[in-house]
Amino acid sequence: MLRQKCTRTKGVVFDFLPFDFIGGIMGRKTSTIPKASVARILIKAGAKRVSEGGVAAFTEVLTDIAVKISAKSADIAKHAGRKTVHEGDVRLASK
Repeated sequence: MLRQKCTRTKGVVFDFLPFDFIGGIMGRKTSTIPKASVARILIKAGAKRVSEGGVAAFTEVLTDIAVKISAKSADIAKHAGRKTVHEGDVRLASK
């Protein structure tokens, strides 16, 4: 088996996995919202079938909305002189 150092793991050598496989796992991009949960939401809303592309698009839209609401609620908490975001801050930011 080929021994190569992985720069992403601070020089740790993995004998049991090929370097390309390690780079594929450690370099993958994960979404903020799990795609399986998004698919369940779409199915609960009445969709009989959901494509992978549909789930990916809906995940991106939900993530964008969630980030905007999060930023607004953090600003509201900061304006109130707090570091902690409360339920009211999130509800106010979502309106």
